[in-house]
Amino acid sequence: MRAFAYLLLAMSISTAATAQEPPKADNSAQNRGALRSDAVTAQKQDNKKHDLKVLASVRKTIMRQKGLSMYAKNIKILSQNGIITLAGPVKSDDEKAKVCALAKTCGGVMSVVDELTVAPTSH
Repeated sequence: MRAFAYLLLAMSISTAATAQEPPKADNSAQNRGALRSDAVTAQKQDNKKHDLKVLASVRKTIMRQKGLSMYAKNIKILSQNGIITLAGPVKSDDEKAKVCALAKTCGGVMSVVDELTVAPTSH
């Protein structure tokens, strides 16, 4: 009886180990560039009223846009002296171009730095 219980336990452990785990919702590898000393990060950006207003405008414009993926709606948006930096993954090259174009339409945006990447498709 005991041997049978051990056999069942071993089979369940083996099955659990071979089961495919879902991909992790972690974009740490995506953020490696933020480790550069000259990289613009949320901690390094100014909290000037103008920058915060421009940042909020860009975020709202992107969030209101229908048809964008959750990737696009969750990108990092940084604002410093009217220069908007967009970083993070999006679903496609078309979505990347659309997000950049949307940012450029917002008042107070002097230029857009595109650091967006296209996320690999999972099959």
